[in-house]
Amino acid sequence: MYGVTLSNHWKWHAGDNPAWAKPEFNDSLWDKLQVAESIEEFPKLRESEIAWFRRPIQVTQALVNKPLSISVKQMGASEIYLDGKLLHKLGVVSKNDDEEQTKVSTTSLPIVLSDTNKHVLAVRYSFSKDNFYYPGTNSETFHLRVHRAQDVGKFFEEQANRTSGFFYFFTGIFLIFTILHFSFYASNRARKVSLSLGLTMLALTLAFFLRSIESYQTEISSKEVYGLLSVITTYAGVFLINVSLYQYLNQKFGIIFYVQALLVTISMFSYIFNWDMPYSVEAWLPFLLLFVDFIRVSILADRRKDSNAKVPIYSLLVVAGCALLSIIVLFIEGTTGNGSGSIIMNLGIFFIIIMFFSIPIGLSLSLVREYTRTHQALSKKLVEIEKLSAENLAYEQEKQQILAAQNEILEKEVAERTAELAQSLQELKVTQSQLIQSEKLASLGELTAGIAHEIQNPLNFVNNFSELSKELIEELKEEREKEKSKRDEELEEELLGDIAQNLEKINHHGKRASSIVKGMLEHSRTSSGKKEPTDVNAMADEYLRLAYHGIRAKDKSFNADFKAILDESIPMIQLITQDFGRVLLNLINNAFYAVKDMQGKGQVIVRTKKLTDSIEIRVSDNGTGIPEHIKAKIFQPFFTTKPTGQGTGLGLSLTYDIVTKSHNGSIEVETKEREGTMFIIKLPYL
Repeated sequence: MYGVTLSNHWKWHAGDNPAWAKPEFNDSLWDKLQVAESIEEFPKLRESEIAWFRRPIQVTQALVNKPLSISVKQMGASEIYLDGKLLHKLGVVSKNDDEEQTKVSTTSLPIVLSDTNKHVLAVRYSFSKDNFYYPGTNSETFHLRVHRAQDVGKFFEEQANRTSGFFYFFTGIFLIFTILHFSFYASNRARKVSLSLGLTMLALTLAFFLRSIESYQTEISSKEVYGLLSVITTYAGVFLINVSLYQYLNQKFGIIFYVQALLVTISMFSYIFNWDMPYSVEAWLPFLLLFVDFIRVSILADRRKDSNAKVPIYSLLVVAGCALLSIIVLFIEGTTGNGSGSIIMNLGIFFIIIMFFSIPIGLSLSLVREYTRTHQALSKKLVEIEKLSAENLAYEQEKQQILAAQNEILEKEVAERTAELAQSLQELKVTQSQLIQSEKLASLGELTAGIAHEIQNPLNFVNNFSELSKELIEELKEEREKEKSKRDEELEEELLGDIAQNLEKINHHGKRASSIVKGMLEHSRTSSGKKEPTDVNAMADEYLRLAYHGIRAKDKSFNADFKAILDESIPMIQLITQDFGRVLLNLINNAFYAVKDMQGKGQVIVRTKKLTDSIEIRVSDNGTGIPEHIKAKIFQPFFTTKPTGQGTGLGLSLTYDIVTKSHNGSIEVETKEREGTMFIIKLPYL
């Protein structure tokens, strides 16, 4: 053992008096103090603003005038005096919380004692209420150790190895396993045990890392914070070991598991807050139950013939072996008295740590082995797949050669068939063009009779008003031939006015006839595809009458009621006049065709209506209607229900294309058998 710890024979007193540092001061009335205890054990010391510690120190003749060294660890700030002389200030002692500066430890304070007489060590000490610490802290209030000067280096080296060596070694080990298990979980989210083990390893990594950082803190509050976090993560890591085991062996969480969770939580809070509880209950009972439950769950898994049950059992054997070795090593340490800094002591601590953490590491290694087996199986499968792929590739190449030969034959046949199809397609296009022209000529023929009827009326008016005007001119001549004194000028003016009116009427009906002829010519000529302002109401009214009279001209027995209900608010809209005229003519002719057998009870109505952003044109009849099973086909090219020779099947197909493609409109049909049909056209005008 390097040096002697001065933990006994201390006395203390609250207050602040520099005379208390002097060796001749009588401290017989002071209270005794075990400075190696936690500050939590001394409430009076915590409440005092400043206090003094004193104890005698005496060396043997062998150490007289030999260089000695003092090392200090403390909870607070202190000034150390030897026989009234200040040796060292560790922090800043003060009543004022803002001025006080705590310091945890110092490296080495050199001293030399010149005789074997009793000397006095006095410590001026302060610990303000602002300093944070948790009640369960195991930090000593004031720890003072005296060494021979030549042993100081070895002492601090042993101490550094014990703190940094072990803590950083296990921090690195658990960090590697943390990364490993989180990587496993990232690659397979269904394997929840990888997440549990990852969290377990992370908690243990933090526990060791925080403990190593704590040992290097010089300020009390930060040291206590790291210590508290280390305690919490240690408890969490130990409990998560059992959670991982449950998931690894597919064991359901039951009442025993939740009782353990409660006891571990109580144990942790008891440790942190320093509750008055037997140490065996606080520290050993929860972890003993965890260990027993570990054995229980492993046995249950083994009974279920779970192949993974062997791993926890092997881990338990390692635990038992490490426990036995630790006992032997610590027994040797106790009998030889070689001290806590010896190799044997470090070896014993190492076995104890291995004992506690062989279980999580065992589970981790088992999981790694399981992933290794999976990887090997996948590698084997991959080799088999590559072999099968090579065989399939050879087979496919053979097939490709056969197919290539067949393709050459097929290409020749396809080329021949393509030439035949191209010729057939050309013939079809010519036929289609002829059919479309036939459709136009048929509609023109239907119009011709209607136009002849419509043009007859204005011609009759022209003839009648011409004859009447001729008679009026004769009468005017007779009046003009009379002597000037006998002429009636008022009559002459009246006759001239009547003649002028007749000429206006002749001009009006002449223009009417010209308009009808012009409409027929526009319908007959090829569409230019150019849109121009069009009066939809006038077009609908005109084509309704023309269609009716056209049918009447071919079939004198045909009779039906028809009317146009027109919305006068409809503006002029941009239409391809010739094309849209065919749309109206097709729909109106179909409507009259649907009511031809109703013996005069048929009715065809054309309605126009202005909507918000479009106009609507409805062509309806009360005829036979369209059967539901052919309703979806009526806009298909060459589909017709008319007898052979009476229809090409292009009328509604052309109508659909003109409305939807040429005018960006829509056309719908509503029909019911034996009740009638209505075609609804909507054209945008904005």
